[in-house]
Amino acid sequence: MDHTWEELDQLAAGYISDTMSYIHTVQEFCIIHSMWLLHRKSELKRMQDVIMDRAKKINPTANHCLNSEDKMKAFGEYMCSKVTEVTAEGRTQELEEELGCLLEDTLKGLKKLTPFLEAVEMLAVTSLSVFEEENPVCQLPEGVSADAVRSVIAAARRACPLLIHFQRDNSEFFQTSLVNMDLLAFQLDKYLRVSQKLYEMLQESSGSIPFHGINYR
Repeated sequence: MDHTWEELDQLAAGYISDTMSYIHTVQEFCIIHSMWLLHRKSELKRMQDVIMDRAKKINPTANHCLNSEDKMKAFGEYMCSKVTEVTAEGRTQELEEELGCLLEDTLKGLKKLTPFLEAVEMLAVTSLSVFEEENPVCQLPEGVSADAVRSVIAAARRACPLLIHFQRDNSEFFQTSLVNMDLLAFQLDKYLRVSQKLYEMLQESSGSIPFHGINYR
């Protein structure tokens, strides 16, 4: 099917508009990334240093006694747990409720990451040839150069392989489970480390494009 020049111009304008929208999404997340990362690190620390530690004290094992630096204290905790097994169930339930509330915040935070990841994926498959200076259909917003857009696309292509680390259903994975605390903490820590790499790979190139706080779509 042949298109008229007017139709081609409209298609190109839509393509460019979509591309600028993806760049805008990347810029938005890069702006909030430091605060986003701070909140997730706080959740991870609370998960590891507070909830996990208290969970181990509720029902310490004989192996915990052997491996602990303060064996007398660990042995006391172990014997105490045997005497208070009835109250241990209530304390476990309290911890599970606390973990559930914490994971709600974590899932909300990870949800904010999704548009950024999707934008990176879309930019990675965006055609560079459309954004050539000599291309007559390349009509960019004022102050935005074709080279700058191409730089963001190139950065997204380099970063794209990292997206595989986020290919899981977080709502299914981050379930309230004291037994799987180590796995939950490991996965959250991995997300933080990979998101930091993505930020570093895209922040400079996307930052070269003027950001006006409005969506191009």
